Amino acid sequence: MPAALVQAHLSREEARGKISVIIPSFKGSERLVKLVKKMLSLPYPNREVIVVLDEPLPGVAEELRKLRGVTLIERGARAGKVSALNTAIKCSTGELVVFLDDDVAVEDDLFLHKIAERMRDSDVGDIKKVIVTSNLLSKMVYIEYTSYNFASMLMAKLAKRTVAINGAAFVIKRKALEEIGYFHPSLSEDFDIALRTFKKGHKFTFIGETYVLNYPPESLAKWFKQRRRWAVGLASWLEENSLDALKAMLKMPHIIIPALICSLPSLVTTITAFALYNHSLEKTAYLMALTLSTLINQALPFASLLAINLHLSYLATAGALLASLLLFSTWHLLASRVVRAKSYLYLYPAYLFFYQLCWLTVLLAGFLRVLVLRKKTVDDWVV
Repeated sequence: MPAALVQAHLSREEARGKISVIIPSFKGSERLVKLVKKMLSLPYPNREVIVVLDEPLPGVAEELRKLRGVTLIERGARAGKVSALNTAIKCSTGELVVFLDDDVAVEDDLFLHKIAERMRDSDVGDIKKVIVTSNLLSKMVYIEYTSYNFASMLMAKLAKRTVAINGAAFVIKRKALEEIGYFHPSLSEDFDIALRTFKKGHKFTFIGETYVLNYPPESLAKWFKQRRRWAVGLASWLEENSLDALKAMLKMPHIIIPALICSLPSLVTTITAFALYNHSLEKTAYLMALTLSTLINQALPFASLLAINLHLSYLATAGALLASLLLFSTWHLLASRVVRAKSYLYLYPAYLFFYQLCWLTVLLAGFLRVLVLRKKTVDDWVV
């Protein structure tokens, strides 16, 4: 970033309020250290950086202690992300509070300036996420996050309120945070806090002028593990807030339904497939595998393969699914341009008929696990 441009922004932002950057972490990593160093180097004139580190790795903790300007809270036992966030909030003093996951990266020197500028007339903001691509799986996640960014932008433009936020990077004014009572214990603490801002009528914005880099799961096995946690968390959140979620849907169906379809287009293709064709054996096998996957993790890939096989059996004759692909491709090209993202057009068929089906299968398995089997815990995660 040219020095003159940075100085120009500094001059305009001299009177800007204080920003607290909060980063919770379990054990820590080199990415955490790099992120903290970047936050400390930003030229925003009035900011503080607070890191809550549970069960810190010795090398990481030692490196963070050497950095001037960071408030480091070390905890010997793993108390969970919600506890870490609330602990940091109580130690913070900024008018704006920016929450970052410990594995994101920031490239923009004016990251905080742009956030502050967009938050002038808003209470809560979702910050654009860009996936770092290195293989086919990461490109699938990139397409998915482009959809998430676009759905968030839709909510901001059309409703100026939101029922969902991606917790990897977002910002909220302290006054709004105090009005909703900080974070509540939840596997989906980001969805939970977003819904409470919605109920309070807090004004929402999407911050697309800057972004954070997100690193996707390194393997399909890690992806399934991550998405299983997301699915159980989302199902638990929806069960606990079903009435409020229904009220939000009834209040703005013209916004929530398109946003949901943008984020999860496999809902449309799956409903279409089940409605149009009678493949009783394939459907029965899929539903049995789906049920089994609520108890046995290893069944999730098998259930996903059955879902893929079910769809492949339709492709020869299912003009409706091909039309869905055409519509999705057209929409996603437009969405990519709006949020200034790569399109990866050649991957859309694989995304819609493979990746999305895997994600929907995991999601449905999570809902069955929570709503039918009443199991709301996941391995290796503390609320």
